[in-house]
Amino acid sequence: MDDLVERVRVAIKDRIEKSTQSVAHRFDHLTRVMQNAQRIAATIDNVDRELLELAVLLHDVDQPVGKKKDHVALSVKAAEEILDRAGCSRETAAKVLQVISEHSSEHVETKEPTSVEAKILFDADKVDGLGAIGITRVFSLFGQMNGSAREAIAWYRKKIDISFRHLQTEEGMRLFQARLPLVLQFLDQLESELAQYRE
Repeated sequence: MDDLVERVRVAIKDRIEKSTQSVAHRFDHLTRVMQNAQRIAATIDNVDRELLELAVLLHDVDQPVGKKKDHVALSVKAAEEILDRAGCSRETAAKVLQVISEHSSEHVETKEPTSVEAKILFDADKVDGLGAIGITRVFSLFGQMNGSAREAIAWYRKKIDISFRHLQTEEGMRLFQARLPLVLQFLDQLESELAQYRE
């Protein structure tokens, strides 16, 4: 197990840092999602840890700037190639790709996570979108795309709403709710300050 996970980790680290990857979806994001996933998995029985770790590492492996809506399909394609080169069996690869295909809030209203590993990844990923780090990620991404603060606020509020309605695990909900007040307070304050100025 560890050898395959480590081979995949090494394969993607340079790829992500040297690509046109979104600033909010680089290796530090994967590291935090992994820690979130491990915390959530510790509260759930019968989790396939190898499957979960591979899916976490590969879920955002190809997320170019400005192509967020396409990142699931792009990441599934890239993940398939990386797993094949790493010597992953077809059976395991198919499971990993399925988990990746179900992790995004962009698709969750039509495609809910179906496995325990997909549920954990969904929640672990959404938790990293909150708190001080989550705020930094969102506004860094919109800066990278030349978006405005108002656009970022509207997008962020919608994403929070969708994520909250579709959280899959008790621990994921607990972690999400612990970080949410800071974000909402920040957005309220930012909106209040922006209202004082004309663009």
